[in-house]
Amino acid sequence: MCGIVGWLTAHGPGAEDRALLRTMARRIAHRGPDAEGLFSDRHCALASRRLAIIDLPGGHQPMVHPASGAVLVFNGEIYNYRALRCELSAQGYVFRTHSDTEVLLAALEAWGAEALPRLVGMFAFALWAPDRRTLILGRDRLGKKPLVYTRIPGGIVFASEIKALLVHPHVPRSFDFAALRQTLDYGFPVPPRTFLEGITQVRPGHVLTAHLAGDELQVRETCYWRPPTELAPPAFRVEASAALSEILTQAVTQRLEADVPIACYLSGGIDSSSVATLAAQTSNHPVQTIAITFAEGASEAPFARLVSAHAGTQHHEFRCQLDAADLPRLIWHLEAPLVTLLHLPLYLLARTARELGFRVVLCGDGSDETWAGYDYFKYVRLLPFVERSPQRRLPLLCRLLPPESDRSAAQQLFHLLRTAPRPHPALPYRFQAFRFAPALLSDAALHAVAAAKEATALPSIPSHRRLTDQALAFELHMRLPGLTLPLGDTMSMAHGVELRSPFLDHRLVELAARLPASWKLQGLREKALLRRAMAPLLPPAICQRRKQPLAAPAPWFVRTFRPVFGDVLSSATTQRLGYFRPQFLTAALHRFDAGGEDIAGILVLAFFLHLFHEQFVANQSLLAQETTNLEQ
Repeated sequence: MCGIVGWLTAHGPGAEDRALLRTMARRIAHRGPDAEGLFSDRHCALASRRLAIIDLPGGHQPMVHPASGAVLVFNGEIYNYRALRCELSAQGYVFRTHSDTEVLLAALEAWGAEALPRLVGMFAFALWAPDRRTLILGRDRLGKKPLVYTRIPGGIVFASEIKALLVHPHVPRSFDFAALRQTLDYGFPVPPRTFLEGITQVRPGHVLTAHLAGDELQVRETCYWRPPTELAPPAFRVEASAALSEILTQAVTQRLEADVPIACYLSGGIDSSSVATLAAQTSNHPVQTIAITFAEGASEAPFARLVSAHAGTQHHEFRCQLDAADLPRLIWHLEAPLVTLLHLPLYLLARTARELGFRVVLCGDGSDETWAGYDYFKYVRLLPFVERSPQRRLPLLCRLLPPESDRSAAQQLFHLLRTAPRPHPALPYRFQAFRFAPALLSDAALHAVAAAKEATALPSIPSHRRLTDQALAFELHMRLPGLTLPLGDTMSMAHGVELRSPFLDHRLVELAARLPASWKLQGLREKALLRRAMAPLLPPAICQRRKQPLAAPAPWFVRTFRPVFGDVLSSATTQRLGYFRPQFLTAALHRFDAGGEDIAGILVLAFFLHLFHEQFVANQSLLAQETTNLEQ
């Protein structure tokens, strides 16, 4: 696991460029606190910050192929590297280390693009072939590891994180209002977009090839993997359940390999409980589990303790405690202003894991997106049914609301689902900020957002499948790479912790994509097939309980840091930055103080956007200055 940076340019680097390369690498030193490596020649510069996980003495980067001279920097893990190593050894390659980095380098040189479908893992890499004057940037199938780039005059610059790109003097800082439009629509920018114009992600499941033809840079991006679009289920659900269990067990087992201590996050939900229990069954060492609790909201702690006792893990539990000084760090590492607070517990979990001595943590990420765990899949299924007979079928919506909800609450939900605009019937994302956009955004921001028409384009999905299947397909192309995976990666790597997600093993994702949605969402029972597969392993209370999101409540967050919100969202600051209407935010703060906690989500979005602007657009981040001081 590492952080990588570099560039390719027709104009040869000078001595000052090597200093620039080192500064870019050290801007993401948190991703790789153990070692630094640099490479540069006439056209290409590569750097790596290493978090040593496998083959601690070896595996240093950049790594050079002994025969071809190709140079590799690599972020991630190849879980089947031992099997690939055997294949390559049989073909005559002599390995000098025991690292997966060398296996990846040898595989890319031996098999070219055909190596990528053979890989089981998470990865983002840059391979420079000086004899062909070609730089290849590759990213894993689902986008677990980040890789961003931008074009500069005569070249291309890339990095694991945006903050490293911004060190380069030719990379501008310009806010992308199309990303804001998508965030108001969906809650996040849709890949490959970022919040800065001109800075783009390498798409999941793609490779970007940059070739120097004389002084001209030729760039193309090609796809090497897509999730299946056709149904291919086995004859019986019991067979699918067995396949799910088998692949998930194999995925957990492969992700337990490391030369450093490993732990599991355990919330008490079925996803993390499945991973922790399978880890306890297959590991040769006692499994450690970590859980976070909140001062407000329903606690999952009893369920986490139940699973820990059932599986025999050594359990660590802590209360969510965040200081005001942590708030800028959340955005500094996430590099995006979002409407969610999911990053808060992930940040604290990783910090606690590192303090406990763990560099690798397994989690349950990806199960909700692939096995239909969210309530809005139920909305997609229910809405057409309820619309045909609202008065008689409205009580069904009550099953998606808190237990104390009555028919009036169901009517309000039904009205919202029917009337709120959405670009596709399989996209029932509902964010309050979208409804308030005309009142919230300044005139200039409204104009810029309206002009971003290309932001409304949606990924291509299998339109011949049922609506719930289409919703699940959108998850793979939108929420997973646009929200879930960036949150997990950035918040864990902020503390030098590698996050591994067995549910995102591509073989398991492919299995899920080939099964009908009705097997995953059975009636209104989410993750039905997963519950069936895990029933023999987990306590009944875990398999029967309803999903509970792992997120700090927005009202608690605003209330805890109310003075900071007042400063960051002051009328003077709001007027100066120009994104929002000062009168609206002032009224929103007053409304919150008077008990109107439903406005908290809008305040969180505005708060994080102002912090993002100061750090990434205005370049006034104290955290960047801290990093610079460390570099000196």
